[in-house]
Amino acid sequence: MKKRLSCLAAALLLLLPAGCSLDRQYSVVEPHENQYWESTADDILRAESYQDFVNTILLLVEQHDDQGTIRLYLTDVDYADAFAMVKAACAEVRLETAIGSYSLEALDFDMQELRNSYYQVGLLPTYRRTAEEAAAIVETASSSAIYELLLQAWEQGAERLTVRYAYLAEERESLLKNIRQLQWELETGQEKGSEEETSPEEEQTGGMEIPQELPEGYVPWEVFLYPPEGDSSIIEILLHPGQ
Repeated sequence: MKKRLSCLAAALLLLLPAGCSLDRQYSVVEPHENQYWESTADDILRAESYQDFVNTILLLVEQHDDQGTIRLYLTDVDYADAFAMVKAACAEVRLETAIGSYSLEALDFDMQELRNSYYQVGLLPTYRRTAEEAAAIVETASSSAIYELLLQAWEQGAERLTVRYAYLAEERESLLKNIRQLQWELETGQEKGSEEETSPEEEQTGGMEIPQELPEGYVPWEVFLYPPEGDSSIIEILLHPGQ
């Protein structure tokens, strides 16, 4: 049985189109990046541009900090424009980045001007994930590793698998279809046994065809992509939803 399932995962990998990759706009900001910390205060971060500010917020979210302070140094930017920039950056992190859309329920802030074009922003994130759930994310270079990870999770009886990949090796629709196909092969293969013959058509498609009407009691895995729209780089799969 295990050998057959491993072959299935390998077959799915062969089905993936070559040369399809996703250029990410957001990298994981490491805590040791000294450029983001104030030299005079260990607990205060700094930013000098919009992108700096986004990256600094991501650093806090990656660390699952429950609050943070950022000093924002701008040139000839008044309070109203700076406030609008901070608001836009917080919305971008929460809605358009993978870790933000996965982890955050809300991202509130307060802001004060210390002197001309020098602002201090207090961030108050509200998380919808625990620190343990965030730490359990599996890091991979490519989304193609998801199938082998799913196979391992299924064999171990895991209820959830969350993976962050550096680039998407296929279209989103293909990824979701292949995950659904893998579940069908794993669960129906377990029921029918590993000795059942596979037709040439099934070999070409990676396994048994999924019927339009699923059998009674069959519960598809729940799959969520983060962010839900646009370029995703975190996928969460609930292998036993509601159980």
